[in-house]
Amino acid sequence: MRLHLGGHLSWYDPQKRSWLELPLSQPVALIELVRQLELPVEEIAISAVNGHAVSLEEVRVSDGDRVELYPPIGGGGGLCHRAVRHKSNP
Repeated sequence: MRLHLGGHLSWYDPQKRSWLELPLSQPVALIELVRQLELPVEEIAISAVNGHAVSLEEVRVSDGDRVELYPPIGGGGGLCHRAVRHKSNP
């Protein structure tokens, strides 16, 4: 399984890698894998398996899967607010 630690999540890997290769002998709950890797669950905002958004608590991953984890993304609040307001109120 390939695991991507987006943003600052790579800081929690002892080697600070953003991509990890993790062999899995059997399917495992993603939430359990996150805990085994000692990643802070509360800092994961987006999780995807094979390009599809998933819930950490509900999905199981297997050896051939590509898993991506991302923290919350911030910044640019003023621009985002104007863009959203403009889109809903042309």
